[in-house]
Amino acid sequence: MLNSITLYAVDDDPMMLDVVRGIAEEIVNVESFDSAESCQERVAESRPDLLLLDIGLPGMDGYTYCRQLKDDPATQAIPVIFVSGRDTIEDRLAGYDAGGEDFIVKPFDPQELLRKIRVASQIRADKKNLVEQMESTEQLANLALASMDEGGLVLQFMSKLIGWETDSEIAEGLLDLMRRYGLTGAVQTRIGTRHYTLSAEGANLPLEVSIINHVRSMERIFEFRNRAVYAYDRVTIMVNNMPLNDPDLCGRIRDNLAIASQGTDSRLEAMETSEARNRSQKGLMNALVSLKATLENFKETHRVHRLRSTNVAFDIEQDLSSSFVHLGLTTGQERYLENMIHTRITELTDIVNTGDELELILSQLLDELAALGNI
Repeated sequence: MLNSITLYAVDDDPMMLDVVRGIAEEIVNVESFDSAESCQERVAESRPDLLLLDIGLPGMDGYTYCRQLKDDPATQAIPVIFVSGRDTIEDRLAGYDAGGEDFIVKPFDPQELLRKIRVASQIRADKKNLVEQMESTEQLANLALASMDEGGLVLQFMSKLIGWETDSEIAEGLLDLMRRYGLTGAVQTRIGTRHYTLSAEGANLPLEVSIINHVRSMERIFEFRNRAVYAYDRVTIMVNNMPLNDPDLCGRIRDNLAIASQGTDSRLEAMETSEARNRSQKGLMNALVSLKATLENFKETHRVHRLRSTNVAFDIEQDLSSSFVHLGLTTGQERYLENMIHTRITELTDIVNTGDELELILSQLLDELAALGNI
């Protein structure tokens, strides 16, 4: 429950702390601090569940304090939401490098802050299970790396790739491949409008998502400092620690990650096509059900109309015959009127009977569509 969670808010602006308390105390317990140092003393006594950390603090800045927290096993699991008056990719990368989970820009909307607190709370809840899974996977990865070269690792990845059926399986496989190469970073898979971002810190961390969404619009493969980005249509791999001190190893890793990225992009494209085909087939089946119901309604309506028209025609002929007694018509005039009415009734019957032909056409169309849906 959120009301059992404690948030430490660190900002040297008293007004900002008042604003944060006024918003966040609706869902969490809030303690406020005007410097990283004062918060540091409190964390030594009692660890918070979340930390809302201003970047531009007097004394120790927010980035430095976050790095200290993430370097300490006792506090590294505390999610950190950075607060800044600037919103540039450099600021977000700095927050990402320091270990932060999210980033919010002043002035912020109250609902945005509440949403980010909820997201960070979920991140905190997911981290314990993720760490356990990573430890188990890392042991297997170390064993595999000891008996396999870099090329063998990417071949093993490609052989498993074809069997993975979900975004999360593919993202986890890519992250595992990076880990076997001794790399850290994040991956993002994209199928249609569905995006899935994963790193060793968790899934869909807002700060990582915002950074990858920025770098994926740049070149397909590029490097800056010791980072490397492989940005294909449906997958992006971002590496934070390319081994630049070993050019040969770095070159082999570049080639292998490019192969893995291209293979993953093709696999995701196939999954996207399959999902689109399944959606189309489902839409066709829904249309068949609707058409069948429409045809049944048409049959019933047509039956009622035919019965009514038959009754009306019979009543017209009966009324006409009865009226001859009172009209004083000659025999020729009576026959003329009878023939005229009979002709018009026959035409009306023919019109009603065209519904039988339409019913037959619709039934044939329904059968053909049903056969097509079973292909």
